[in-house]
Amino acid sequence: MIPYIPIYIQYLGLSASQNGLIFGGLPFVAMLSKPITGGLADRGTFRPATLSRIFVAIQIVFMFAIYFVPRLEAEKELPPLMTSTSCQTMLRQTVDHLPRYGKPPAGNFSCNVTWTGINATVDHVHFHDFAQLRNFVNGRNISCYCEYRPNDPDEANQSGIHWTLQFWLTGLLLVFGWFGYGAAFTINDTMAFALVETSPVPTTYGTNRVFGTIGWALCALLVGILLNTFSEDTSVNDNSFTSMFLTFLIIGCCGIASTFFLPPIRNVDTRHEDVSVAGHRIISFDVLLFCGGTFIMGICTGLLYGYFGWYLTELGASNLLVGLAIFSQCVFEVPMMALSGWIIREVGYHNCMVLSLVSFGVRFLGYYFLGNPWYVMLIETTHSIGFGLFYASMTSFAFERAPPGGAAMLQGLFGATYEGFGQGIGGVAAGFIYQYYGGRTTWLAYGVFAFATAGCYATTKLIGLRMHRSRTNTLVSQK
Repeated sequence: MIPYIPIYIQYLGLSASQNGLIFGGLPFVAMLSKPITGGLADRGTFRPATLSRIFVAIQIVFMFAIYFVPRLEAEKELPPLMTSTSCQTMLRQTVDHLPRYGKPPAGNFSCNVTWTGINATVDHVHFHDFAQLRNFVNGRNISCYCEYRPNDPDEANQSGIHWTLQFWLTGLLLVFGWFGYGAAFTINDTMAFALVETSPVPTTYGTNRVFGTIGWALCALLVGILLNTFSEDTSVNDNSFTSMFLTFLIIGCCGIASTFFLPPIRNVDTRHEDVSVAGHRIISFDVLLFCGGTFIMGICTGLLYGYFGWYLTELGASNLLVGLAIFSQCVFEVPMMALSGWIIREVGYHNCMVLSLVSFGVRFLGYYFLGNPWYVMLIETTHSIGFGLFYASMTSFAFERAPPGGAAMLQGLFGATYEGFGQGIGGVAAGFIYQYYGGRTTWLAYGVFAFATAGCYATTKLIGLRMHRSRTNTLVSQK
């Protein structure tokens, strides 16, 4: 369901900037949830499977509740011109027609009033308040020629954020649901590594993570098919999201039930080493550089998660195509996850990061030039590197560099950098750029940014490597 949340936000009537604020704030919630969850897992206060059930249940309850958020009513428009031989008649007709439009439409009337040869203009008369015109008429038989002037839609879209009930309800429910989502991801990654360590069959994290990718792909495709089947039209306003929320509820409950069939999972090694040694292992050039790259990847992902489906629907894509695009992402991601362990050993963590940043640059520029939405299927091949290789590298890097007893905590910190600061800042910035400059310009800007940061990352790594070699040679010569 998560890939379709931006489309549902669009269906509720919220703007691109409001979507950006919501999706920009949610990663900061994940940033708080991940270290907290990692700390709970490392302390051994709760069994990992129990924590997983609790956080998945939180996610299900609050995200499902979004279904009951009332949709924002579209502003009604009156005919552009209304005339009457009598101002009293025009006023009476307007009041009689008001129930047909629900709330007063945005705009005003400009009336030319004729009375005993005198022409006057009564301007800026609000639709729901004709006191000015009534006072002018004052019971006299005056002729009116009134024109309704609706507000300029482009001007309304540029007016900024509207703090509507739908915005607050959707945002609040997603905050709690996203806390459970981020926490469940962290604890499930920790359990995956624990199972890999104790597995009688040689395996890797990436190989096991493939099953999560397959589940994500099948569910995204299923939701797309259901939305396309039960919706009246391909436009966002005619979608029926009931099937999406019911599917989410059923699969979420199945996920909780599956944790009861897991073998006993021991907590991550709780032996602790000296604080200064642990700090030196965490606060090092390699870790800080990789953390910076993770932050940039989060910025790019913030745009992708918040506006991928939104942009495709603007290009005329159906819900089925959105589902197929997400499915294709996972199809390309699966082999990369399975091969990630071998690739990381061959090229190293930092080169994997550079490849991931370059893949985002290629991907976003592809979206910029995209005309026919069906060609997005070709662009999604880059997802194998931009997410598949990167995510396996990030989790493996954190697990490898963590001191004893701090694996889950360091996983949480890297997750907070990626899904917290990175996606949060990327989502908020993308929302305002998208609102004021449009989708194509946003993808172009982020694509150039991805290429530039890839070059900076590679240059910084080379400089650090030369400094390390120089320092090593100095120490050897001193001996």
